[in-house]
Amino acid sequence: MSTVQQAQTLGAVVDACGRSNIPPVRLVGSPDVLVDDLVMDSRAVRTNSIFACVRGRQFDGHRFAEEAVAAGAVALLVDHQLELEVPQIVVEGVRKALGPIASIVHRNPSSALRMIGITGTNGKTTVAQMTASVLGAGGLNTRVIGTLEGTMTTPEAPDLQRHLANLRDEGVEVVVMEVSSHALAEFRTSGIDYEAVVFTNLGHDHLDVHGSVESYFRAKSLLFSDYASVHQIVSADDVHGRLLADTVTESGMRPRCWSLSSVSNLEMSFEGSVFEYGGSKFQVRLVGLPNVSNALASIETCRALGLSDVTIATGLSALESVPGRFEVFLGGGIVVVVDFAHTPEALGSLLDTCRQLHPNGPISIVFGCGGQRDRAKRPQMARIASERADKVVITSDNPRSEDPEAIIQDVLSGVPDDVSHRVTSITDRAEAIFSIIRDAEIGEVVVVAGKGHERTQKFADRIVEFDDREHVQRALEERQ
Repeated sequence: MSTVQQAQTLGAVVDACGRSNIPPVRLVGSPDVLVDDLVMDSRAVRTNSIFACVRGRQFDGHRFAEEAVAAGAVALLVDHQLELEVPQIVVEGVRKALGPIASIVHRNPSSALRMIGITGTNGKTTVAQMTASVLGAGGLNTRVIGTLEGTMTTPEAPDLQRHLANLRDEGVEVVVMEVSSHALAEFRTSGIDYEAVVFTNLGHDHLDVHGSVESYFRAKSLLFSDYASVHQIVSADDVHGRLLADTVTESGMRPRCWSLSSVSNLEMSFEGSVFEYGGSKFQVRLVGLPNVSNALASIETCRALGLSDVTIATGLSALESVPGRFEVFLGGGIVVVVDFAHTPEALGSLLDTCRQLHPNGPISIVFGCGGQRDRAKRPQMARIASERADKVVITSDNPRSEDPEAIIQDVLSGVPDDVSHRVTSITDRAEAIFSIIRDAEIGEVVVVAGKGHERTQKFADRIVEFDDREHVQRALEERQ
C-alpha cells in the first residue's frame, strides 16, 4: 500500500492531469484534500482514497458512490457531478481516464521502471517467464505480472498502478507483463510507459468479447499504436504479426522480427531443444517447436534491451519449466503432458509437437472447453483433436453457468464422421484423466489440455479445488 508520506493534494492530481493531456478534467469541490490511492471497489476504500465510479457491463459504480464516501473516500472520479458533499474529478469517460489518473496518484511508477509488455493469443506467459529468467541472469531485479501471478492476466488499472508503485519502492528494475486484449480494450494499461512491446501471434479466442477476429486484432495492436515504446518485437511467422510489422514500419519505426526459418541445427526431445539462431547457440528446457518460437521472442526482446547472447543463453537454459505449459510427467511406461492449450491453434500446435517427438507411437488427449466463453471454437478444437490424436476423451473444463453436458455436445459436433470412433466423452474431469492414463498403452503419450496451471474448477454455484497436475500424478501412481 502507498504510505501517508506519499499523499498529494487532489488539486495537484488534477493539475498533473492537465499536463498529461487527459481531457477534459474538471474539479468540483476542495482541491486541498490529500489522496494517495484510487480504487474502483467500494469495499476497498480506505483513508485518502479516491473512489472511481466505473460503468461496467453489470453495474454502474456511480450507484456505489455514497457507500464509498461513507466508508471514507475523500474524493470521487465520475463522468457527471453527483449530489454528494465530497470533491469530485469529472471526466468524459471514467474507465478511459482510470489508468492515467491512477498513475498520477501513485507518482508515475512505470517511469521509474523498465517496462516490457507482451501480447498475443498464445505464448504470453512462457515468453514472459523466459524473458524474466534472462533478465535475472543479467543481474536485473525483475518481476512478472501475468497469468501465473494473479487472478487476472492483466489487473485493473488501479490495482496495476498500485502494484507497480510497490515494485518501484521495493527496488525492482524491470517488470515483464502479459497484456491481454481485454486489458487493452478497457484501457487498463493506459498511463504505462513501455520500453519494449512484444506480439506473439493471433488465434481464435475471445470472440465472445471482441465479436470478430478483426476487432480482436485491433485490440491487440493497441499495445503498438497507442504506447510510445522504444522497441517493437513481432513474430514474422504469424500473418497478423507480419501485418503489424508493416504497420509499425509505416509509422517510421523498425520492428525486430523473429522467425523459425532463421533457426538452424535444431534438435528437439522431451528434454527440451538445442538450436542456433543469429550466430549463437541456445538451449531451452521447455519442450517443442512453439517454445523455440517463444525463446526467439525472448532473445530478440533481450537483445533489444542490450543483453549479450551469452547472458541470454544462460537465462534461457536456467528456466526448467513453466507451470502448465508442456509440463511433462513420467510413469508407468507412458509420458503425460499437461498444457494450458485452450484455443484451436494452441491445441493443434501441442499435438503436432507431440507427434514430432513421438512419430510412431500412440497419442491420446483429454480436453474440454470453458463455459461462457467463445462457443465457436468448441467444434474446431474437437476436429483438430480427433484428426491429430489416436484417442480423444472430451470432458468438462470450467463450465461456469453452462451445463457441462451441453458444452460437451457443442464440442462433439465438430468431430468428423470418419474419425468419430476415436472419440468418447467423460463429463467428470478427474474420472476422464484417470481413465485415459489407466488405459494408455506402454509408450503412449497422453495429453491433458485446457487448464494447465489452474488450481480450481468453476461451476455455476461453486468453485472447487482442481489441479490437472495433481490428478495426473495420482493417476500415474495408481497405474504403477
